[in-house]
Amino acid sequence: MSRYLLLILLNIPFIMLSIIGAITQYKLKRLTKKRFIIQIFIWILVLVGLISVESIYTWLFTHNLTQTEPLSLFDVIQITAIVVVYYVANRSHTKIEMLERRVQDLHQELSIELSTKGKK
Repeated sequence: MSRYLLLILLNIPFIMLSIIGAITQYKLKRLTKKRFIIQIFIWILVLVGLISVESIYTWLFTHNLTQTEPLSLFDVIQITAIVVVYYVANRSHTKIEMLERRVQDLHQELSIELSTKGKK
């Protein structure tokens, strides 16, 4: 199996989960349209980058712009780890935003309750 194919197969699940998660969050009105477009764009850019790694390397090598080994197994693991870390960071950011909104809503409800009790 080609290391380039292995790289794509290891990263496709995280990219697809991220795209599906962004679509779900947007449909549930938890993401703004701007943030949704940015997230989809970034993940599609990552996917296109992973798919075109082999052709980019071949082009660089044929034009004598690099003299390195094509792609080692360590590189595959390292790139996959970077994608996973970005996926986890993105999910954590989304969860923090939801938690922030929830705390803000609870604070607003509490303020309303306290103001109505103070008038009685």
